[in-house]
Amino acid sequence: MDLHRHLGAHTLAGDRTGFLVWAPQANKVEVVLVDQDRRILLDRNGEGYFLAVVERCGAGERYMFSVNGGEPRCDPASRYQPLGVHGPSEIINESFQWSDQDWQPPKAESLVIYELHVGAFTEKGSFLSAIDRLDELVELGITAIEMMPLAESAGRWNWGYDGVGFFAPNHNYGSPYDLKMLVDAAHQKGLAVIVDVVYNHFGPEGNYLGEFAPYFSTKHATPWGDAPNFDDAQFGVDVRRFFISNAIYWLDEYHIDGLRVDAVHCTRDDSPVHIIAEMNEQIHGWSKASKRKTILIAESNVYDPEMTQLLNDGGIGFDAMWCDDFLHSVFATVRPGEQLSNRTYYPNTDLSQTLSQGYVYEGSLSQLHFRSDPTRFGPGSRQRVQSNELVYSIQNHDFIGNHPLAKRLHQLTSHETQRAAAALLLLSPAIPMLFMGEEFASENPFLFFVDFGDEAMRKQVVEGRHREYPQHDWSAGTLPIEPMAFESSKIGPRDQGDMQTWDWYRSLIQLRKAWCESGLLCDANLETEYRPENNVFALRYCRDDTVASVVTRFSPSVLDSTAAFGSPVPISPIGEMIYDSRPGASAPDGLLLNHAKVYIQNGSSRNSVVGEFGGQGI
Repeated sequence: MDLHRHLGAHTLAGDRTGFLVWAPQANKVEVVLVDQDRRILLDRNGEGYFLAVVERCGAGERYMFSVNGGEPRCDPASRYQPLGVHGPSEIINESFQWSDQDWQPPKAESLVIYELHVGAFTEKGSFLSAIDRLDELVELGITAIEMMPLAESAGRWNWGYDGVGFFAPNHNYGSPYDLKMLVDAAHQKGLAVIVDVVYNHFGPEGNYLGEFAPYFSTKHATPWGDAPNFDDAQFGVDVRRFFISNAIYWLDEYHIDGLRVDAVHCTRDDSPVHIIAEMNEQIHGWSKASKRKTILIAESNVYDPEMTQLLNDGGIGFDAMWCDDFLHSVFATVRPGEQLSNRTYYPNTDLSQTLSQGYVYEGSLSQLHFRSDPTRFGPGSRQRVQSNELVYSIQNHDFIGNHPLAKRLHQLTSHETQRAAAALLLLSPAIPMLFMGEEFASENPFLFFVDFGDEAMRKQVVEGRHREYPQHDWSAGTLPIEPMAFESSKIGPRDQGDMQTWDWYRSLIQLRKAWCESGLLCDANLETEYRPENNVFALRYCRDDTVASVVTRFSPSVLDSTAAFGSPVPISPIGEMIYDSRPGASAPDGLLLNHAKVYIQNGSSRNSVVGEFGGQGI
């Protein structure tokens, strides 16, 4: 469980450093101290690991490993790559004065997640500059930030899913010390920190791990790079140890609160116990021993009940999983005929099914996905999956970046549409997640970007995008290898966005928290309704003498702020209207196109539940 504390290079007392590297097929391994032009032969133990304690070697020293006299390469478990994936590793001072000793992350029902890319979150694109924007998120009501992958990858910019330095925070964002500063600052402000990790493939450039050991599978493949050799009879055990130690490393060394595990369904492993289940079991053990709660979230593509099933019951042991069905069913409703997924979603009915049962598609690690039977959970039924095990969003990095022009929801539809969708998102019992800039309707895109140095690889990236998403016309888009793809993806300052949208989001999050604290917002109190004759969707929570209703109406029409709102559809709400996404429109007793209203009856007093925007809209 503590292999991460020994792999790589670790400083010791007396200006010494201990080195440990796995190279089971090597005859000799040397550590090359670059600044001293010195080579030290490592000793081999009986398990294929090479180790040594080197004198006159401390923090700041740069080093590489040479296997069997070959070209020196960076450490597979390097903590810092200041010159990138092709350069030497740097020994770091791992000490840090934490101030979060009493910190514990929020429970699942209290999570409001904000997904961000460190490089595009601020103009400087660094760990330290991200600290300066945390107060904005606290004011908004966010309780957790989820950073896209941090592992070192090739080039000056990357989404993060091409990592090869799994233990090294990307040097483009700053130093390991800077990352600890960000996490510590987030905890002081009441924000949990989740990191996206990628264990289903290795990045294609700077991937030297195969020169050390059989890390790559010979029987499994992925579209993105080599698959890890998790199920090899001889070497699989140590490959698994490497990745499991990496997962615990982020939690232990950086006080990260949780992991979002990328594309679990694409993590190939034919072992009796899947690598992800073993990893989660080890994390649960570490969490119990360290008395630190962890948040484990799966990206599973479709609903898979095994993901959140307890390990003792034969499950995978996640706390929650991404559920893209909500996002895609909303989009199918407001832009029918357009698909941002390789799965087919139908307008209205799929959204109704998602609201009533929680999802549309289901599958498992070993099965292809399939559409679930909607007759099992009819409209208004309380039979649904546990909502706080699902993460909903209406935008994320894939939704935006996999569109040729990387347009955001309000650009593909309207501000009104986004606000109406946000009402369902933020007042659903599922865990809501925003994507950076969504809260103020940033006009900047979030394009897919990479900065590979190899020309053939750059060409493959462009061709791969066209092949993976053939439904789009890519001729007008910015190429992912162009610098503009990254530079134009920075979200910009909040005051350049739409403050009416920001106020709407803040108000809904405030209301969500109040409903959660009172016990109102939960599956047990939820009823759903869909009126196909006028595209009205409703969530209704009933508890004791309190009834709260969220009513929305969608239209596929693209509307801007000057467009006609259409004729209102009459509704029969229960109680007093406390929020209106279109307060200036003349529809006191009905819903316009792409419109949301929130009503409450009895229960808590209006002021204590609603806050400063109650009844006035925004």
